[in-house]
Amino acid sequence: IMKKTVTILSALCVVMSAQAQGHGGHAMMDHGSAWQQAHAATSVEVQHCWIRNIPTPAPSAGYFEVLNKGTETVQLLAAESDRYGDIMLHQTVTEDGLAKMRMADKIDIAAGSQLDFVPGGYHAMLEKQTSTVSVGEHVTMRFLFSNQQVATAQCEVRAAGARNEHAH
Repeated sequence: IMKKTVTILSALCVVMSAQAQGHGGHAMMDHGSAWQQAHAATSVEVQHCWIRNIPTPAPSAGYFEVLNKGTETVQLLAAESDRYGDIMLHQTVTEDGLAKMRMADKIDIAAGSQLDFVPGGYHAMLEKQTSTVSVGEHVTMRFLFSNQQVATAQCEVRAAGARNEHAH
């Protein structure tokens, strides 16, 4: 139990550190027109989506797998959900022995490959809940790609101490 508590506290410290740094000085990209022009995904897919539900005001985190079934590299540009006012894509990196979060404006997914968004790596930071999100429910998220495709996924809400339980 002590190890889990330390792990959760460490994760919260990383989250709070990122908030204090203003998300690395990066301004959020506005993809409004791209969302409007996009169509349902045919060559990209998001699966095994889940949300680590952290009590507010701290942000929660979203994890998932992106499959690029196409013949060209695509970039994940943004994510959205009616349940969160802000969703930002981040990557956890280690600098000088410390884990830090960096804003990820465009994330490449090579043709014919899969990119996993997992704790300690790429993830979606979910902020400003628009309504209470409870463990056990599913939240709809939409993902915008550079090929003007939008993939939709149902994301299972899990407890703050949850780990990635999907095995390949």
